[in-house]
Amino acid sequence: MEFNATFLISAISFILFTIIMNKIFYKPLESVMNEREKFINDNLVDAKLSIVKADEITKDRDEKLSKSLVDAKMLVAKKINQANENSRNFTEQAKQKSKEDIKSAKETLTKEAEKNELELNIDELADVIYSKVLE
Repeated sequence: MEFNATFLISAISFILFTIIMNKIFYKPLESVMNEREKFINDNLVDAKLSIVKADEITKDRDEKLSKSLVDAKMLVAKKINQANENSRNFTEQAKQKSKEDIKSAKETLTKEAEKNELELNIDELADVIYSKVLE
């Protein structure tokens, strides 16, 4: 193989072409690719952080919903117990009032019966006294 000036010129031309292509094409292209890779990595990190944050928010929401559900159930149970207690109290009061009304009515009827009996006795006594006075 012969090394002549054509080979040397071709080698120098290739080296110059490589240097020029490196400065004009490869370096800007590498820079754009690095920027794009950085942009993609940054967005990927942001997306992962957003997913973690969304999971935390979802977990917090679920906990609050569970707590609210438990609180609501406790409140409903408390109100039901309170309503039952009020119902029992009203029933007891009504029973007591009914007993008192019945007792009062019995006493009134007893007094009226005694009064009627006394009136009958008075009439009989008046008849007896009248008959003795007339004799």
